[in-house]
Amino acid sequence: MPYQQRGVERLYPGTSRRLWRWEDEIIDGEPFDGNLLVDRTVHARDPYTRQIYVSGIVTILRADRRNRRMNWYVVRDAEPHEAARVRCSEATWQEEEPGR
Repeated sequence: MPYQQRGVERLYPGTSRRLWRWEDEIIDGEPFDGNLLVDRTVHARDPYTRQIYVSGIVTILRADRRNRRMNWYVVRDAEPHEAARVRCSEATWQEEEPGR
């Protein structure tokens, strides 16, 4: 899975986190590589390119060096207990909605 962010070196093997990416929208709704299925959320759709911006919870298995940069990662969908930790973390750090 390609990954672009500042501080990419902080993605250690064994950590679970939510990742986002643009992917082609497919009729059956399944991603091309079978990833990002745990807590999968579609955040945006681009009607011109027929792409969707999705997120899901994965566990990092290892960095995969391409072009001498660590910008690809081998991941798998998070197990239930791993996803629960990510959801708890998100709930703890969730911003309050205005007016609450």
